[in-house]
Amino acid sequence: MMFRRLGLILVGGITTLALAACGGTATPSPSSSAASGPSTAPSVAASTGGSAAAAACTTAPAGGTAKVTVTIKDFSFSPEPVQAKVGDVIAWTNSDTAPHSATLDNGACDTKPIDVGATAMLVFTAPGTYTYHCSVHPTQMKGYTIQVQ
Repeated sequence: MMFRRLGLILVGGITTLALAACGGTATPSPSSSAASGPSTAPSVAASTGGSAAAAACTTAPAGGTAKVTVTIKDFSFSPEPVQAKVGDVIAWTNSDTAPHSATLDNGACDTKPIDVGATAMLVFTAPGTYTYHCSVHPTQMKGYTIQVQ
């Protein structure tokens, strides 16, 4: 009986930690990628520029319209830095010869690999400066920033 109670407490604690790690906002901000279709991923917490402040980043709503566009070409992102307002849909279009991603340096937000010719979109729900890179080419494509006001 004692082991059963201990097991239930342990499962409850692990569940609580897992839910806390997923972020708590339910702001609908989906994304669509031509390569993988619309995403229904929940929002995830993302730290800003190394500060203790946290902000949410989510995939953009299916059928969302980009307010800010980023082109991926010649293994780089343009423009640099990306400048957006809270709630703007940011679209990364891969015009290169290989798949790429836009991944926050802390790993909290990620477009997943974007196929050649495809687009993936994200929305930031808090202001801050976010550093990002391509997770497919982390040594070649790093040091980029997203500035959200």
